[in-house]
Amino acid sequence: MKTTEMLELERVLHAIQLILDGRYGDHEFTPWPGPTHLDELPPAAKEATSRKVEEANEASRERAAIYSTLSSSAMLLGVTQRLMSAPVYHSPNDGEARLRLLVDEIDTGARAAYRASLVLLDVDPCLDLVHRRRKPAAASEGT
Repeated sequence: MKTTEMLELERVLHAIQLILDGRYGDHEFTPWPGPTHLDELPPAAKEATSRKVEEANEASRERAAIYSTLSSSAMLLGVTQRLMSAPVYHSPNDGEARLRLLVDEIDTGARAAYRASLVLLDVDPCLDLVHRRRKPAAASEGT
């Protein structure tokens, strides 16, 4: 028999999956470049169009962040669910393999949440990784 907590976790995971399946498709997250004839527009129309493009892209970033945070939540709740379940080990190595798998899933969930913050800030995750790798070296140069 499942505990109340396990039933609640299942309910929350199911709700998150319904939201992800029902509302968020990959097509919603692509930036909109706007019209290709922007240079041909008068200055006022060019400014208004540029503002619309930025608003559309900001909304797209927010939808992408929602998707990433919901995905992260689902991953981490799945880990929590497995941690709360009594593990069945068939060999001494099973326990270690289970923990490695759980750690990998926690890392993946945390990265998805972090990626959401980068998307909101309109920072390319690849560029952020390069920046973070250079940051410690730059800090040590000053000392």
